[in-house]
Amino acid sequence: MKLLLVLLCFLSLAACSSSKFDYELNKRVIVAKDSDILPFIVQLADTVDLDEVTKNIPNLSRPKAVYTALSEKAQSSQGPLIAELTRMGVQFRSYWIVNMIAVKANTSVINAIASRDDVRLLESNHPFRVPLEQPDLYQPSNVSLGIEWNIQWVLAPFAWSKGFRGENMVVANADTGVEFDHPALEKQYRGYFDEDVFLHDYNWWDAIHESTRTTCGPNSKFPCDDNNHGTHTTGTAVGQDCDNPDLCNLIGVAPEAEWIACRNMDAGVGTPQTYIECLQFFVAPTDLDGKNPDPSKAPHVIGNSYGCPPSEGCSTDSLAATVRAVTQAGIFMSVSAGNSGPTCSTISDPPAIYGESFTVGALASRSNAIAQYSSRGPVTVDRSNRIKPNLVAPGSAVRSCVRGGGYAVFSGTSMASPAVTGAVALFWQARPEYERDVLSTMRIFENTADTLFEPVCGSLGDQNNVYGYGGLNIMKALESRNN
Repeated sequence: MKLLLVLLCFLSLAACSSSKFDYELNKRVIVAKDSDILPFIVQLADTVDLDEVTKNIPNLSRPKAVYTALSEKAQSSQGPLIAELTRMGVQFRSYWIVNMIAVKANTSVINAIASRDDVRLLESNHPFRVPLEQPDLYQPSNVSLGIEWNIQWVLAPFAWSKGFRGENMVVANADTGVEFDHPALEKQYRGYFDEDVFLHDYNWWDAIHESTRTTCGPNSKFPCDDNNHGTHTTGTAVGQDCDNPDLCNLIGVAPEAEWIACRNMDAGVGTPQTYIECLQFFVAPTDLDGKNPDPSKAPHVIGNSYGCPPSEGCSTDSLAATVRAVTQAGIFMSVSAGNSGPTCSTISDPPAIYGESFTVGALASRSNAIAQYSSRGPVTVDRSNRIKPNLVAPGSAVRSCVRGGGYAVFSGTSMASPAVTGAVALFWQARPEYERDVLSTMRIFENTADTLFEPVCGSLGDQNNVYGYGGLNIMKALESRNN
């Protein structure tokens, strides 16, 4: 394929590739007509050393320090390119989480941008479809099952018995959106003030700016879910509906934590830009106009039950830099491993492949056996041979909330990672000395996991490529000694 692209380049000099194009954009530029409008991301050459920025600061100061450094760098370096794009009359949107600008333009503009000295890389921003889990079973809202089995499995009630239910912690969800007024989620929404009184500024962002696919439409000014997936995953992290003592749905690991959300997919279709935009919003939430960013309102942990498949044309360089920035800002990235098992090296899509991501595989229903569908390591797509997942949690036959005020049972690693999302809220409430210390928290969760091992996929030592370090155990994490 690459030889064919090189041949086409020689035959059509006007569409010839640049060394600054990523592989996916290179393919598209070579075959495009000059009238074709292509979506792409421009990374500028000027960057920030976040290791240096965060080297000697308290962990609680991380969001502000990272936001300040990155936003100042973008503001000081993007001006000339923005002026040129404005002069050309092309559509663009600038970002600071990575020093980048998302652009839609033809190949002439693309080649002109690539020739600039202040540009490091151009990536495709082409949309792709994400294979999201579908419900196994719908249930009416009046079905009461008490504490859900998956919540008990990870020993969340132990934390509750010690007075830790997630109070003063903020959980974020990057997904298909959330039904914010669902009875199991309404009062935990950070924008909730009273019955029918909500403040969506700083608590919700819609990264979908063009849409003909769903009833949410573009730029929704209130939390909206066009799929059920985001509502379900948020419920497993923080959901509870216990106003009626005879009708109690305890579906979330941290039922007193607050949540905020960002829609990064449009009816299951995402782009690198929408993923990045949501993560930027979480580091420094804004009002509904995208103005007045405030890193003091950053969440503690983000649930990420989505993938960016290179096989579908998803470019990943800017996303990788974004995930690094998020974790440097003291925000924990809980990420689903994917549902492509049982073959080895099927953890292949960002952000699950990254070392900064805490990647979560799925257990079978009411069992410590790995779910057949749960993706396995090692990560070979980036040649790192990184052992993944980090650990596993219940992901099969998980009951949580869905649109319309009801409940449904889903299966997938998207149902497993929210358990870790909620667990981080419980842990940081119980152990405030670790708040926003992402690396230490990752190590504690790994070291206190229930040992589960399968000697396949090149697994050696304490961590293996099927279960990671084992099963999430919130009780042991809370009782662990200071590292």
